[in-house]
Amino acid sequence: MALNRLSALALLLTATTALPAAAAELVVVESSAPALAPGQVLDSEAALSLPAGSRLVLVSAEGATINLQGPFSGKPGNGAGGGSGGVAQSLASLLSARDSDTASLGAVRAASSAQPLPRPWLVDASQSGHGCLQAGAAPVLWRAATAATDLTLAPADRAWTATTPWPAGAQDLALPADVPFADGATYLFDMDGKSSAVTLHVAPEAVKGDRMLAAWMLAKGCERQAQALGKQLAGK
Repeated sequence: MALNRLSALALLLTATTALPAAAAELVVVESSAPALAPGQVLDSEAALSLPAGSRLVLVSAEGATINLQGPFSGKPGNGAGGGSGGVAQSLASLLSARDSDTASLGAVRAASSAQPLPRPWLVDASQSGHGCLQAGAAPVLWRAATAATDLTLAPADRAWTATTPWPAGAQDLALPADVPFADGATYLFDMDGKSSAVTLHVAPEAVKGDRMLAAWMLAKGCERQAQALGKQLAGK
C-alpha cells in the first residue's frame, strides 16, 4: 500500500512539473512593427514574429520590461532577444545609465537636481521631458515653487493657447477636463519667464496594477513618476 502511495505521488509530481507555464498578459508599450500597436495585449506563450529592424517593448503584470529586436520568432514571455527585469532593477539600471552618460552631463545634473514628485500622477510643468497621465483623468500639473504666477500652455504647433493663474502656496494645478490633450503630443508650458516642452503619454486601459504601471512609466520616459510609484510600492 505504501509503495502504491509513493508511486501515485511520483506520478503526480511528474505530471505537475510537466505542465506548461501559465500564460500571462503582456502589454505593448512601443512598437515599430505594423501589426502591433501600443496598448495591445499579447499572450506571453503565443508565438510571435518580428521582421528585421523592428523593435517591440512589452511590460508584464509583475513589472518586468521585455525588449525584443527583429528578426525575432518565438514566445515573448521567454524574453529572448532582449532584457527583462523588475521595477527596482529597471530603476537602478536607469539611474546607472544616466550617471555614466557623460555626453549629456548637463541634462544629468538638471534631472538629479529636480525635486522628487510627491505622487505618481503629477506632471512637472517646469521641466522638459515626458509626462504620464491616467486614462480618463484630467491632467494635474506640479511645480516646486509656491509663489503666485500665470501659466500659459499650448501644443507644440501653437494651434491654441490658454492661460490660467497658479495660486500662491499651491504646488498642484488640476487642469479642466476639456483641455484638448492628445496621447503622444508635445505641449509647451510658460511661467515665470521660463519655458518647458513636455510630451504626454496616456496609460492604456490594458496597463493595470502598480508594477505594470511603473514599468510602463519607465518605458515612456516618466522616470520621476515611476520613482514616486516605486516609493508607494515600497511603503505597502
